[in-house]
This record gives sequence, C-alpha cells and structure tokens, in this order.
Amino acid sequence: MKLQKTDKRIYQNLLQGEFGIEKESLRITADGRLAATAHPFGLNERISRDFSEGQVEFISGVYNNLEDACNEICSLQWEVEQAIVHRSTGDEYMWTYSNPPLFEKEASIRIAEFAGSREEKTTYREYLAQKYGKVKMLFSGVHLNYSMPKAFFALLQEKIPDQPQGFVKSEWYVQLCDILMSDSWLIVALTSASPAADPFFLRQLGVPKAEWEDYASFRNSRYGYWNLFRPELSYRDFPSYIESIRRYIVQGDMDSIQELYYPIRLKPAGENTLEQLAAQGVNHIELRMLDLNPMCCAGVAKQDLIFIHLLIAYRTAELLHFWDGLLKKISFAYDGERLALHQKAARFAFWEESRECRAYALDLLEDMQDFFAAYETEDGVYLPNGYAASRVLEAEKQKILQPDSRYANQLREKYRADYIGARMREILQGS
Repeated sequence: MKLQKTDKRIYQNLLQGEFGIEKESLRITADGRLAATAHPFGLNERISRDFSEGQVEFISGVYNNLEDACNEICSLQWEVEQAIVHRSTGDEYMWTYSNPPLFEKEASIRIAEFAGSREEKTTYREYLAQKYGKVKMLFSGVHLNYSMPKAFFALLQEKIPDQPQGFVKSEWYVQLCDILMSDSWLIVALTSASPAADPFFLRQLGVPKAEWEDYASFRNSRYGYWNLFRPELSYRDFPSYIESIRRYIVQGDMDSIQELYYPIRLKPAGENTLEQLAAQGVNHIELRMLDLNPMCCAGVAKQDLIFIHLLIAYRTAELLHFWDGLLKKISFAYDGERLALHQKAARFAFWEESRECRAYALDLLEDMQDFFAAYETEDGVYLPNGYAASRVLEAEKQKILQPDSRYANQLREKYRADYIGARMREILQGS
C-alpha cells in the first residue's frame, strides 16, 4: 500500500499517538475468595474502582508511548499489593484474571460505595445490578485508550480548510471506529486469555455444562457483559453516530452512553456523557475487548498492544486513501453481524472452526508485514522504541498457526485441573 505524496507528512508520523491503559482486577482473600472489605484507596484517581467495592481499577496517565503506560500500570499494582498484604483485616491479594475467584452468592458481591457528591455513582451501579445482575459485573479486563497526535488533525484539516479542526477530528474517529469494529473479532481471537472458570460462576452466568470448555474468553462470548438488546450504531458521520446512541437512551434501552457495552467506543475529554461527546467532540477511541493476561503485570502483553497500534496505523493508511475533503464511506457489515463474529471469536477452537477467518487473518498479517517492512526503510519516518513490526506480526501469526502459542491454550493447561488452587499458588509465590 502506498499513500499519496500529498499525505507524506502524515505518513511519516503514522506511528505517533497517545496511549492510556485501564486495568481492572479483583481483591481476594488468602483462600481465593472475593474480598468483602471496603476499597482502601480513597479517591486516588489512579487507583479507583468500577462496579464492585472489591474491584480495583488501575488508570495510567496519557503517554506518547505504550511502554510508559504499561510501566505505570505495573507500578500501581505493586503499590496496591504492598498496601493490602498484612492488613489488619487480613491478608489480601490481587486476582489478575478475567474470570472471578470464588464467591458465595450474588448477594455477597458488594456494590462500589461512593458518598457525598459522588453518591449518584452508587445509585447508577444499583440500577445496573438490578438490570443485569451482579455476577457479570465481576468480569475484569483491560481497556486501551488511543488518540492520534494533534499534528495529525492539523494536517488533515488542510484538505478541508473550510471546516473546523474539531469537526475533522470527530469525523475521522467515527470512520476509524467503524473500520476497527470490523477488526474487533481478530483482536479477541489473538488475545483471549481466560479459558478456565469456577463452576459456580459459570452456572450463575447460565452457561450449560456442555459449553464449560468451549471458550477462550467468556467475557467476550455471548455469555459476557452485553446490552440486553443488540444496538446498531450509525457511522455515516458524527451527528448520525450521536443520534443513533441517543435513540436508544430516549427509548429507555439505556440509561446513558456509559451503558453502551461495545468492544470499541468513542469518548470525549472529561466526563463521559452523550452531551459532552456531542458538544466537545471525540477525544480518543477506547478498545475494551482485552482479557486480563495473568502472565503480564500490565494485564496485557506489550507485543499485543504494539500489534493493535500497528493495526490502527495500517487502517489509518487505508482510510487516507479515501479522503478527499470528506472521508468516503467504506462499506462494512452491520454491527449485529460484527458483534456476532466478535463473540464467535471467543471460542477456544475458533481458528480451527473458522477457516475463512483464518485465511483472512493470515493474509492481513502478511499484508501488514509487507507494509511495515517498506515503511521502516523510508527516510524520515517515526518508529517508536521497541517496535520490531515484522517480529510482532509474525508472533501474532504463530498464534493462528500454532495452538500452543495461544494464551488460552497455555492457561488451560495450567488451570484445567484446579483453577482456583493453581492460580492462588502462583499468586502466593509471587509469580
């Protein structure tokens, strides 16, 4: 793939960007049970909580490279681990796995408790608990937040100088979101890392026993945390995107944009409300399908994050081919079809069952290898430290070709006989 010469300045900086990571984990007791104690970190903006009082949410700052974001998540987890061991209430540890530890019953799951001006957060979580049940709220994962550099939009605006940069930015992100929604299944199939689960949890989810070993990622499967209806969003332009979400809120299907449980979301700066998004425009794109990988302190392998960034850059190069004043629409499937494929990709034997997807993915990865091999040899291009594109893409390819290279296969081998016990031994041994 070659970009037009008029896009050379954008092309040379294709791999620039800003990154943030959010990682969810549950606090547990020494016997592998969900902790019932209060969140011990106050209003720390980097060590927060999500749905439950026992769920810690690590939130990195915004960095211009992935390594710094990963390092901060690792540092935050170390800080928490030092704080919760040998507490007066008893030893606690972090459960760094997407499927939850032991818990006695749904009623024992303690909703996050906010007070004062933040009390409405608890009210909202009570609404979610009543609507979806508490059990699915115990899933944990990693969110990757990504934004293009400001210089990118300044250059893009030169193509349509009669439009403000905010307009250009939001329109661009809507198109990028659309194309990446068609890639969400691929990311799931390459990063799934939660094939084992406690039988009580699976029964509470409603998973038939015959399917207990069918999934590499339960949270991305049809048994994960999804809306009770199948949303269809419009990506025709930014106003259409906003209105397609507003429609579901007005109809009463969702309370707010926060209740849109999509693999990929567009978010504003500041408070995540539809009004803020419509008024301020898109600030960044959020990818939410990543399982917690217990083999990585950041919750996700740096190699996988680099792959996702390479994929975004590759799709950016494709989209730039269709830019002439406004982005021309590339035809993609409806969200319903894409979400169905996303859920199918969570199956343990997906690559063996889905030959067409397997062939497509291998072709895509080879095309990306060719593209970045040429890119790396050109003068003046920006290459982040540690980006060996060919090696990263080859490693992802091997996950398709070699089952033993997949996280889910490795973890099933470790946890199949004793999911809770085996994981607890690793935690107590500090591995």
